[in-house]
Amino acid sequence: MTRSERALLGAARAAEARHCRAHPAYFVENYCRLEDRDTPGLYIPFRLWPAQRAALAAFAEHRLTIALKARQLGLTWLALCCAVHQMLFFPGATVIALSRTEMEAGELNRRVGVILGGLHVFLTPERRPEPGKARFKRTALGCEILFDSGLVSSFRAMPSAPGAVRSFTASLLILDEWAYQQAAREIWVSAYPAVNRPTGGRVIGLSTMARGTLFEELYTGDNGFYKLFLPWSADPRRDQGWYEETRAQLGDLILQEYPATVEEALSSPGGAFFPELKEMVHVKEPEAIPADCRRYVALDYGLDMLAACWVYVDHQGFERVYREVYQPGLIVSEAARLLLRENGGEPVYQWLAPPDLWNRNRDTGKSTADIFREHGVPLTRVSNDRHQGWLDLKEHLRPFFWQDEQTGEGRPTAQLTFERGAAPETWRCLRAIQKDPRDPRDAAREPHELTHAPDALRYFAAGRPRPRATPEGMVLECSFAAPRRDKPKGPSRGYIYGR
Repeated sequence: MTRSERALLGAARAAEARHCRAHPAYFVENYCRLEDRDTPGLYIPFRLWPAQRAALAAFAEHRLTIALKARQLGLTWLALCCAVHQMLFFPGATVIALSRTEMEAGELNRRVGVILGGLHVFLTPERRPEPGKARFKRTALGCEILFDSGLVSSFRAMPSAPGAVRSFTASLLILDEWAYQQAAREIWVSAYPAVNRPTGGRVIGLSTMARGTLFEELYTGDNGFYKLFLPWSADPRRDQGWYEETRAQLGDLILQEYPATVEEALSSPGGAFFPELKEMVHVKEPEAIPADCRRYVALDYGLDMLAACWVYVDHQGFERVYREVYQPGLIVSEAARLLLRENGGEPVYQWLAPPDLWNRNRDTGKSTADIFREHGVPLTRVSNDRHQGWLDLKEHLRPFFWQDEQTGEGRPTAQLTFERGAAPETWRCLRAIQKDPRDPRDAAREPHELTHAPDALRYFAAGRPRPRATPEGMVLECSFAAPRRDKPKGPSRGYIYGR
């Protein structure tokens, strides 16, 4: 090839690059490839559906985009094409992608390598350099594009974890299956500053819906995110016959996996696990803690989260959550010190915890409970029977009408209530956690972030807390009932009467 021919080719390549930079849809359809799902190892051109084209335009136009979608609509591939577009046409760009697990993060990295490997007009593998082309390489940690100017654009996919992005400055942040990432709130707090610059930085969040998650809050809230929704019908190959066949296989779960509307996506097949919770019933204004009460602390501990609730039980058997700890990343000794610091020297009748904390470490011969005790927190073991524990907790939360037999004054309440503002994470998780769609007697275990505080309260109920003294005539087995003025005899359903 002569010098003039090389110059013409370089000019044509530069003109094509300018056009691709200005028109992302043109770039995706003419240069990006993806894998044929039905023929492993076969690559096909990325031909955009109308819904994908609209999503791509939104990704390019808005700094913050959150996409609620049905399953298998190619949006992850589309977001990765946006990542490659950013890397190729904005030299020096950094793209960070967060996924649920290390395996899934590795899959995102592999897919970016597939896309880069098809861009023969603009790129060549690092080991086979060609004049006028940038070079790319893929490593275990990510992918890079190396330009003759010395600038390097990089893509890195990593599993979701608090602080994972804290040391990076990113041009684009992709959160894949965002609703199912563990510690999503902590991750968002540390990740958003990586792209929050006056001069740029974008976020693309993708997921199917999971109720009670940060993703749901951001999608339904007024927060600056541009909201996208892609229904099951966004794939033009899916018709009503396909939908009916899928419904026959999934039942009501189809609303979660293949919603037709936002309303369907926000509906849950199982529903809230604690529908009895009502702010007017269960949230009480702060008041002085009775001197003759018993204080309990119930905790759920793991390195991913320490959730602890302080509950006092007064002489009538009423229980009030008045303090909480909700903090991730603590080793046992740190967790014990934090509990004692927050407790402030109060007399705790029992520290309630599940039996798995008594499992001994092979190397040290000590259990987690042993280490807690060594640091001043003597735990009491309670049952971890989930079905019975939830039933017990629901009894404590069951609303009823309480009436003072002397004054005649009454109010809706429950045996277990919450001091306003004292335990916000516990209240949030209880309100958000859903039923297990496969076992309505159990709470859903995903998203896992919602399970810690409810589990702690389940251990409180399993510990069978008791007041110092039970006044004669007090009835705890109660629910809403028609007004009565006569004092019930024995354990009957009806009002709770005080002394």
